Amino acid sequence: MLISTSDVPASERYDYWQAITREHLACGFRTPYGRRTVFRAESRVDALGAVTAAVATAFGVGAAGAAELHRTPAMIRRDEADLYQLWLPASGRRLAVAQDGRRAELAPGDVALADLTRPLSLLARSPGRMMTLLVPRALLPLPPEQVARVTGVALSGREGTGALLSALLTRVAADLGTYGPSEAARVSTAALDLVAAVLARRLDAETPPDVRREVLLRRIYAFVDEHLGDPELTPGMIAAAHHVSLRRLHKLFETEECTVAEWIRRRRLDRCRSDLADTALLERPVEAIAARWGFPSAASFSRLFRAVHGIPPGEYRAMHSDRPPK
Repeated sequence: MLISTSDVPASERYDYWQAITREHLACGFRTPYGRRTVFRAESRVDALGAVTAAVATAFGVGAAGAAELHRTPAMIRRDEADLYQLWLPASGRRLAVAQDGRRAELAPGDVALADLTRPLSLLARSPGRMMTLLVPRALLPLPPEQVARVTGVALSGREGTGALLSALLTRVAADLGTYGPSEAARVSTAALDLVAAVLARRLDAETPPDVRREVLLRRIYAFVDEHLGDPELTPGMIAAAHHVSLRRLHKLFETEECTVAEWIRRRRLDRCRSDLADTALLERPVEAIAARWGFPSAASFSRLFRAVHGIPPGEYRAMHSDRPPK
């Protein structure tokens, strides 16, 4: 749809713009301009799957098209808009987005993220188009406390995933209103994936190397525990799942208590030992327990168990039950 103040009397434009944006964009902003100010606004709005895109072709006051917007605590309580808003200046317009004590000065092609559940400000002193993307917070696959570290930060649209996101949003802005439902859903998915990738890259760059290493190790240990029953669980599979080389994976474990392959065997043996000692599982054959935790060969499992624990798995089970070993 097209939101425009051109057919509204000058004295009513500001109130009209406030009402229509709250209705169709789920959020409101306050401006410092009085109702007698010649306020102009024109924006195309389109729902793209789960996200909403809006392109302002005119916005502001005076010949220079100056724009100043503020989202206040009162507006946040009134709207309850659980959304992120992504800003992209285009056609020569320069924007400044401020939130959480940070201020992002955006050149055309750059992007900045704001959280509509917290106060923010937008300032533009030059004419031109600007695009916004409204994203439900629940759809961004990053914890809110991490996203809060990159609000009000300029994200370059000139390299890497930032360039891909900028190019996609620029194309969407040009084609707004032409996408069918299935196309819109795919565009929405692509946009969300790129937004998450850009933010994750920025967060990773700001995290100290030792913290990144520790976080990666915790993820790997959790991954191993989740996939112990998969006989295909190998260092190569783990490296591929975490987008690191096999060499880097082995280097990560150089300061750990054992290698990654040894850790897999140890955790599998721990789970087998626990099941063997569980009297509720006495009817389950030893080979079934071994297979459950990634040992497809009963013979090799028995040899490994005996080498580590000094007795065969059947005797270990008998030690924890009233039955004689088989």
